[in-house]
Amino acid sequence: MTLKGRKRVKQPPEGRPIYEGGEACTDRTVALPRRGAPGQQAAPRHRGAFWGRVRLALLPGVAALLVVAGLFYWQVHSLARAITVRDVRNNPPIATPLFGANVLIIGVDERTGYPQEGVRGDTLLLARLDAGGRWASLLSIPRDAQVEVEGVGVTKINVAYGQGHAQAAERYGPDVTPQEGGMALAATTVEEFLDLRRRGMRVDFMATVNFAGFEGIIDALGGVTIDVPRYILDEEYPTEDFGTMRVEFQPGPQRMDGKTALIYARTRHADSDFGRAQRQQQVARAVLEELRSKGRVGRALALPGLLRAVAGQEGATPPVVTTLPVDRLDTLLGLLILAGGLDPETLGQFQLGPEQIQYENGSNLVFEPAAVQAVLDQWQRPPSEAAERAVVQVFNGTDMPGLARNVSLDLERAGFRVLVPDNAPFTVERTVVYNPSNHPATSRRVARTLGAELVNGPPPAGLASEAQVVVILGPDAAD
Repeated sequence: MTLKGRKRVKQPPEGRPIYEGGEACTDRTVALPRRGAPGQQAAPRHRGAFWGRVRLALLPGVAALLVVAGLFYWQVHSLARAITVRDVRNNPPIATPLFGANVLIIGVDERTGYPQEGVRGDTLLLARLDAGGRWASLLSIPRDAQVEVEGVGVTKINVAYGQGHAQAAERYGPDVTPQEGGMALAATTVEEFLDLRRRGMRVDFMATVNFAGFEGIIDALGGVTIDVPRYILDEEYPTEDFGTMRVEFQPGPQRMDGKTALIYARTRHADSDFGRAQRQQQVARAVLEELRSKGRVGRALALPGLLRAVAGQEGATPPVVTTLPVDRLDTLLGLLILAGGLDPETLGQFQLGPEQIQYENGSNLVFEPAAVQAVLDQWQRPPSEAAERAVVQVFNGTDMPGLARNVSLDLERAGFRVLVPDNAPFTVERTVVYNPSNHPATSRRVARTLGAELVNGPPPAGLASEAQVVVILGPDAAD
């Protein structure tokens, strides 16, 4: 008896398997077990195993990276504990270098063994840092600029740090350190002198660097390369024991260690404080160039030495003291971006110079407020050749006729606005581009176009020009 609807399956010969549907396999047929839905193929087993091996191979690298990052941050955090101090002003601003901040850098003259001499603010440099835009600008403020210091009266601007340092407890509270008091009064004085609040700006952070810190940072980098623009002779360079000595620098590129670079940055008797400000900014740019030339690996290798140079010896006053929270993640990220991503050629270099002086009150320099604000207009903006609208004039510093005219035509074809060329009243050994009136973007491109050295300052005495950028051609311009 059979049941309707049920399919009869034919039995195969003995030893042969059966396919689904009832047909027997041949001797060469291998029966496969059925997996998943009809028509769906199983994923190859080796794919999952491959990615598993990849993950296992990456784990040691990721772990090592995390360990390195942790050690790096631990070093930075240890440094921050050693050098970071409070901002003791009544209403300290909130800012970050990641999106734009102003840092007042104070070079201090504090000589061990001579406490009776006190501490002086030897250098005032206001830095605008914008890591997000990858640019920075420096503004040198002459130490003889006349200001009114709170509680002191009309005096030189460099007096502010020394007074705040000496009267820290009286001015700001019994637990305030001399460094904190000095930086606070210096920042307040600079803010008022530059009228920064009118621009919606403040001195956001402060930092002091003494002579040992300056030398140590440069030595930790293995030195810096400085292209000395002209011969320098100083017969009265001040020594640590308040004596004097003779120093000189030959023109041309040269490698300097920390001690030599400090002398180069501080010497002033060969020209003036304005020439000294140019040299200080030149050294700052050389430090940036040295950092960038090392690459990521070189910077990482130099980091321990830099941290030791900044922190100094345990128990002693650190060579560098700052209110900048260097271990705060946004600050640290901003500083790392600037250290590795800032092109030194885009560094804005400005100073308050003779062009902005209204008159002299004894040895005090009284600056014209409107002229100061004009410099600040450029300092606070990213370098832009279009905004500068600078005019270039070329002078022939050789005995080759027609050289200045030919170079002027080349610059005009390159898009520069040029004045009628002229002959210099002297000869020079090489071509130099001078930026006497704070036009960094134009002067940098002129220098790159000509393959010449750039000097952020006025041309040599005896050469007069109404141009914002001045070129003096040497024999190399004919090559």
